[in-house]
Amino acid sequence: MQTEKGDKRSGRERLIATARDLFTRRGASNVGINDVTDTAGVAKMTLYNNFASKEALTLAVYEEMTQATLHDLRDMATAGQSEETRILELFDQLSGAGRQADPRGCPFIHASLQPAEPAGPIHALVRSYKRALREHVLGLLDQRRPDRADLADQIVILLDGMATEGYLGGVAHPKTAAKRAAAVLLRAVGAAA
Repeated sequence: MQTEKGDKRSGRERLIATARDLFTRRGASNVGINDVTDTAGVAKMTLYNNFASKEALTLAVYEEMTQATLHDLRDMATAGQSEETRILELFDQLSGAGRQADPRGCPFIHASLQPAEPAGPIHALVRSYKRALREHVLGLLDQRRPDRADLADQIVILLDGMATEGYLGGVAHPKTAAKRAAAVLLRAVGAAA
């Protein structure tokens, strides 16, 4: 076990931070309990004193990531910005601008694909996050738009596509392409209203 000298975080905090790093780099299904405890520098008993199972640890990791992401989105400055600026900055924020981008694309989409069955607590958490993201997008759109709900859906799909293509590499510049598509949608739909 290796741990950084002077690490003042609790065993639980180290486990969550370590698991988050390992899960986003390698995928939760490719990371074992020993990987997490060894990298975190804690005994296996510390893990089981804090989490009943690997699934419980995985859920805790993604719950924390969900809350942090939604908090960051809500803190995004929007006062005095145009609708288009607010929406396009969302693409920058979720693509990793100003922080290290997730090497596997959207961590929440990836997490939802890990379990063998598309049900259970991880899938429910991801679905809840995606609904909250859609509500956030809806709130960034001009309240006077009669088509806000459809436009919010389209923007969320563009955000998911950007994240997926960022990982797969089928598109040379996914963020640029997604932002351009969003700008076209905002202008076209706004002009039609």
